[in-house]
Amino acid sequence: MLGALLLAVGVRTAKSAFLYFNPAIAIEFRQLGLSACLLIGPLTYLYARAFIAGLAQRPAGQAWRWHLGLSFLLIGIGVAFPYSAYRAVWNQSSHAIHVFWLCYLLATARLLWQSRRAWWNEGQRMATSSVLLLSVFAGSCLMLAAYASTPFTSYIVGALSFTFSLYVAVMVFLLRKEILAPADPQQKYRNSRLTHEDTLAVLAALEQQMSGQKSYLNPNLTLAQLAKRAGCTQAQVSQVLNDKLGKSFTTYVNEYRIAEAKQVLSDEPQWNMDSVAERCGFNSSSTFYSTFKKVAGQTPASFRAQSSQAARAISA
Repeated sequence: MLGALLLAVGVRTAKSAFLYFNPAIAIEFRQLGLSACLLIGPLTYLYARAFIAGLAQRPAGQAWRWHLGLSFLLIGIGVAFPYSAYRAVWNQSSHAIHVFWLCYLLATARLLWQSRRAWWNEGQRMATSSVLLLSVFAGSCLMLAAYASTPFTSYIVGALSFTFSLYVAVMVFLLRKEILAPADPQQKYRNSRLTHEDTLAVLAALEQQMSGQKSYLNPNLTLAQLAKRAGCTQAQVSQVLNDKLGKSFTTYVNEYRIAEAKQVLSDEPQWNMDSVAERCGFNSSSTFYSTFKKVAGQTPASFRAQSSQAARAISA
């Protein structure tokens, strides 16, 4: 959803930039920019909805088809009644397009407000992943405000607003990662050693979350989220995983996902690999394939074939 949103914004931004430097640009190009505006609002909403669904460990659902279907229906109507032949109508409809965009921003704001507690890590510090979400929303709002206020400003302001806000978000994200990263891995836990009893307690809490609650099925699971659900700090979870198990967070989670995938591959032979990957918490099929081969030492297809052969041998 974020990729599609950036693509729509890119089309709208390109149109604005070209029109600013060449006012005599073709009418069809102007229609392309206005059509892209019909997608920016819904995609902002759908990106926020998918992000929040990941935090809550629930599927985002298929409602996106209806939202994007409505946008593409309106775009199709525009193709049937092009700008070149109905210029006066298009000039008036641009206000309606901005209102359409605004309605989705209001719906997004409502979603963000309802899920505001999920933005914060332990200690009331905003989660780094939430910075990008809020910046994308703010950038979409700024972009709409810039275009709505074009008579009082420069037309190119709208083209620059979203880009600026997104760059700021990326910079903040990278800087916070650099600040939070330990300078020396050997000294990471020097002042925060856990007792043997505390280590066992953290391991038990993690096991409950992973085996009992199956938190690994959330494709957007982060170290901060897992620690919060386990009632531990991020430092404690990292220390236990590294010192006790000798694994990184990613390796730890992926091992559970691959174990789940093996079970699904054996029990559901009719499922294709994309469905198995999604069911087991992977964001993409390519990640599923590479992780499965790294952890299991073979491809998912070869594992399924061996599993089927073993099942037939037992039944025979």
